[in-house]
Amino acid sequence: MKKSKVLFGILAIIAVISLVAGCGSSDKPKDQPPAANQEQAAGHQGHSAAMPKEDPMPMMKDLDKSLQDVVKQAKAGQTMDAQKSVAQLVSTVEKIVPHMMDANLKDNLRKAAGDIKNTVNSGKMDPSAMESKVKTMQDVMKTTMSHLQTMQH
Repeated sequence: MKKSKVLFGILAIIAVISLVAGCGSSDKPKDQPPAANQEQAAGHQGHSAAMPKEDPMPMMKDLDKSLQDVVKQAKAGQTMDAQKSVAQLVSTVEKIVPHMMDANLKDNLRKAAGDIKNTVNSGKMDPSAMESKVKTMQDVMKTTMSHLQTMQH
């Protein structure tokens, strides 16, 4: 008799825990899509509403680090690692671009990152061509940094 009561009690506790855990987790994914739709709708209200809230300066530091990693790995002949780093570089550029207001500067930043990506992914990295593209990227990054510092969020 006692064994059946203990067993029944344990099963009841397990059933209640699984029911509570199961119900709570199904609500979270449903809440996420409306938030994304609100962000998209806010983008149509003007630049100030579409401006991301986070600080772009840490992203600029990440961009600089990615560029340094690409250069270091390219010089060492580590093509696979350089390709991963250049993918990170392009990803970081795409995170920074929404913070910028100057369309020409956005295009220059994307183009410089794309040129480096194409050079690294070509498999034949010419050191002089790579250096000129890195120099161009650094110049664009300096301009971008000053542009972002003058903007008010």
